[in-house]
Parts: sequence; structure tokens; C-alpha cells
Amino acid sequence: MNKSPYLWLLGAACLGLAGCASVAPHPVAEAIVPVKPVRAALPKVALTPDVLYELLLGEIAGQRGHLNVAVSEYTRAAIETGDPRIAERATLVSLYAHRLHEAEQAGRLWVKLRPDSIEAHEALATVMMDTGRMPEAQAQLQKILQLSSGSQLAEAYLRIAVVMDRVPDHVEALHVMQSLARLHPKLPEAQFAVASLAARSGNANVAVQAVDRALQLRPSWEQAAVFKMRILALQKDPQKVLAFSHKFLHSYPHATRFRINFARYLVHLKQWNKALNQFKRVAAENPNDPDAVYAVGLLALQTDNAELARKYLEHELTLQPDNNQARVYLGEIAEQRKQYKEAARWYRQVPAGNSYFEAQMRLGVVMSEEGNPDDALAHLRQLHPESVEQQVQIALIEGQILRHAKRYGQADKVLTAALESQPDNIDLLYARALIEIKLNELDLHEADLRKILKEDPTNADALNALGYTLADRTNRFQEALALVQKALALRPGDPYIMDSMGWVEYRLGHDAEAVKYLRAALQKRQDPEISAHLGEVLWAMGQTTEAESVWNRALKVAPDNHKLLGVIKKFKP
Repeated sequence: MNKSPYLWLLGAACLGLAGCASVAPHPVAEAIVPVKPVRAALPKVALTPDVLYELLLGEIAGQRGHLNVAVSEYTRAAIETGDPRIAERATLVSLYAHRLHEAEQAGRLWVKLRPDSIEAHEALATVMMDTGRMPEAQAQLQKILQLSSGSQLAEAYLRIAVVMDRVPDHVEALHVMQSLARLHPKLPEAQFAVASLAARSGNANVAVQAVDRALQLRPSWEQAAVFKMRILALQKDPQKVLAFSHKFLHSYPHATRFRINFARYLVHLKQWNKALNQFKRVAAENPNDPDAVYAVGLLALQTDNAELARKYLEHELTLQPDNNQARVYLGEIAEQRKQYKEAARWYRQVPAGNSYFEAQMRLGVVMSEEGNPDDALAHLRQLHPESVEQQVQIALIEGQILRHAKRYGQADKVLTAALESQPDNIDLLYARALIEIKLNELDLHEADLRKILKEDPTNADALNALGYTLADRTNRFQEALALVQKALALRPGDPYIMDSMGWVEYRLGHDAEAVKYLRAALQKRQDPEISAHLGEVLWAMGQTTEAESVWNRALKVAPDNHKLLGVIKKFKP
């Protein structure tokens, strides 16, 4: 059966698959709490004209991008005054300018003046790392740990992991981090810091071992659990990810953040129903979370659960009234139900903006379905496409409207005109091929599909369409079989390709095999054309009562389907 695939696109903003497939650049950074500044007595140094001049000159130079001047003036002022605030400024400006000699000089002064400042030791450690002196850097990092206590110690390890990420030699950085973690072996943040650096150095095994130790020390830690899930995902072993995720959620069913990440991973695996169930749990616990509600709506669309999708998308609009893409989806749901006035209402609510063009395109389709193809075409032709892609979309919709109106010659002219400027556009070629078969232009139909397959040999739709046509309109059955077999290998379980396979087997005289494929296709998709094929094969096998039963069930759903009526008339004139 020829069928253009239609896949509901999941909103990237809500599902964020990239987060499931890679490790965050700084997986520990979000847990860091800024260090409180150390209060200490300031030197009693007079603000002389020379010092004031150096500070002003340094500040103005920095603002104008003259970093070398800013570094020199701040460093000179810091040495002259012994003021830790100026030493801090001099250190940070020097690091920013990558003037490492001055950064070390100012950093050592800052540490001397503020020996209890974590930020001062962190800055000096950064200088040591940038100059390749890891033992000295490690000494400064250990000093940070010594200055930290209680919750500050946990934060210190997380800060150190971020700082260490700048070390070019990831292996050396990992060794230093492991040495620091051994100072506090029962602190989960220390193990998590090791896991972070191990992951960024490409050592997934060490990363998993370290994050496992962190989870042994704090079993309910969601951040660590999410990190482990991502590491396992990078190892491309879905079974490990699924086993760990189910186990964690069984123990901590209210771990919302983890559940969201797990749901995204299921989307990545295209396990739509399982992802939907996870997002429904999230939305049930957080009914006013617009991202979770929207995710449920999109996944319900993907799994053909239109009523559930409608419910959540309407709720989404109460939470985010500006989500116009949700209005487009609601319009499409109404279209599917042949509620065309309702669909048009949703499309007309979409104002100018990102979703406006799509809404107006669908509005044209709705106008055609209401029996006004000429009004629909006029509506489409008054739109102003802003890109080649939008021009192609208009041509495709015009062709669709004309095809449904059985104005095949006009549809062919529209698509041919569009192909003049886009001769290799696969969507336009495929759409024209569907028109050409209606015009009985078999050679042109095959030529367009062959052109698609030359550009994209794994295009399952073109393989299926050509295979079906060769089986239905010619006696090139073996060639048709090879094409449809390849399409089915690319998209196993696709009901329309299974229907084509059933039809090829029937034309080859393999009635039992044909029925097997056609029954399976109809079970997956209650489509009148699949019913027409199955009934025809059953009738040819002498099972006329069952054939009539199949046709009658299809007639209740699609009483005006041309293909179905044609087959019934053929056998029951």
C-alpha cells in the first residue's frame, strides 16, 4: 500500500534527548553553592594619588580591553597596598588575560593576605594547573579541603572537580582527584567528583565504580543516580540502563528528576508507551509543571492516544497560554476525528509567530476537507513563504488537496512546477509519484521513485511504493518482492509495508502467506484499504463469508472509501 508516513514530532524543548545521550559538561556544577567571602581585617594603607591613579587606570584599561595595562596596574597596586581585595582583582584579571606570571605573583600575595580564603587557594591552584605544576596545584586543593568543614567540605569537592576540568591531561587530573578523594573516603561528593572527571576523561568503568560508591554512601542521591544512568547510556547497553533505572525508581518512586531523565531516555529508545507512562507519573505528582504536562500530550499523540493528548494539551494551554504549537496539535487531533470546524477554530487562534505558517497550512487542508478545495487553494496561495522549505510545504499541501479532489492533472502541474526549482527534493518527487500512478503514468511513477532511491537507497517509503506498484500493475513480482522485503527490513512492523508484502505474496500465488501478512497489518492498523486486500485474498481462497465480514466491518468506519467499494463491487457486482 502507498502511504506517506506521518510521525508526531516530540517537542525538543520538553523532551531534551541530548541530555540522555551525553554527559553534562560539568555534571557537578549545579550542586555548588557559592563560597561566602572571608571577612578579615584590611590593611591601614592610605589611598595615595599614585595608588588611586593605578586603580583607575587598571579599571579603565580593563573596560576598554587593554588587558596588559590592566594587569600591570592592578598588580602594582596590590603589591604597594597589601590590600587583599586588590590582590584578588589583580589575580582574576591576570588569569582572564592569561598572564600567568602576574597571576601567580598576585595569587601568592592574595593567599598570603587571606590564608583562609578558599577562593584565593582555588585561584592559585588554577595558575599551577595552567603552568603544568600539578603537585603544587594539588597542595592548594588540599588546603581548600582543610579549610572546609561540614557541608562546606562536600561543596569543596564539587568545586574542585569543576576546576580540575580545565587540566588538559585528563588522566593526570583523574589521578589527583582520586588522591584527594582518599582523604575523605566516606564522603559521597568526593566519589562523585572522581566519577565526573573519570567520565570526562573517557574512563567509563572508573566513572561507574566511583558513582556506585557515592550511591552506596547516599543511596537516594538523585544527581548521582542520573549521572550513572547517563554513563551507562554512553556505554550503549540499554539493558543496564533499564535495569538500574527500574531498581532506583522502585526504591525511590518520588525521585522526580530521575524519572524525567529516565523518561527522556525511553524516548531516545523510541519506547513511546513506556516513556508516556513515566511522564504521566511525573505529571500526576506535578500537575502544574508545564513541561511534564506537555510531554504527556506529545507522547500521547505519538502513541495514537488522541483523547489523552487532547486532555493534556488543553491543560497545557491553561499553564502556558502562549504555547501555540499545542494549539496546532489540538487542531490536528480534531482533524483526525473529522471535527473540521473544531480544527479550524484551533488553527485560527494561532497568531503570527513560529507556529503561524504551520497552522495556516493545516487550515487550508481543513477547508478542503469541508468540501471547499478552491477556497483552500486560494487561502494557501495568499500565504507568503519565507523559505524554500515553506515553498515546498505549500506545493505539497496543494498537491494533496488536488489529489483528494481527484484533480490529478492539476496536482501533477503544481508538483512539477515546484520541482523545477527543487529537482532533487525527495518529498516532491514522492508526492508526484503518487499522482502519476493515478494518471496511469507507470513509467513516470517508476522514474520518480527510482530517482529517490538513487539518492537514498534506504528510503522505505519509496521502496514500498515501487514494490507495491510493480506487484499491483505489472508481472514483475520477484522485483516487487525484493523491494518490499527491503522496506520491511528497514521498518519492521509497519502496517502499510506489511500490507504491501501481503499483496506481493498474493500476486505470487502464496495465498496463505498473504493472509498472514494482511491479518497482521490489519491488527496493527484498521485501514479500509488493508481490509479490501484481506477480503479479496480470502474471497479468492473460497472463504467468502469471512471476506464479507472483513469488508462489512471496514464499511462501518469508511463507507465512502473508493478502494474498498471497488473491491466489493468486483466480487459482488
